[in-house]
Amino acid sequence: MSEDLYRKFKRYIVHAESLKEFCAMWHKPGIINDFNRDADYEGHKADMEKYGFTFIPASSSITGRNVSYYGKV
Repeated sequence: MSEDLYRKFKRYIVHAESLKEFCAMWHKPGIINDFNRDADYEGHKADMEKYGFTFIPASSSITGRNVSYYGKV
């Protein structure tokens, strides 16, 4: 991902105490089930390590819009 996307997604920041909390709080109910919860977390963790942020797209977010997480800010 480019530096531009890193800055662009900052407008969608939501706050969470941890990456696990971000995943649990901001996904729509039913989007992530017990079967794929660990895989979802690992995907977000990999994004954090590689890009410095992660996001949930509008279609999967409880807000109906993109939400992003940059670590505990």
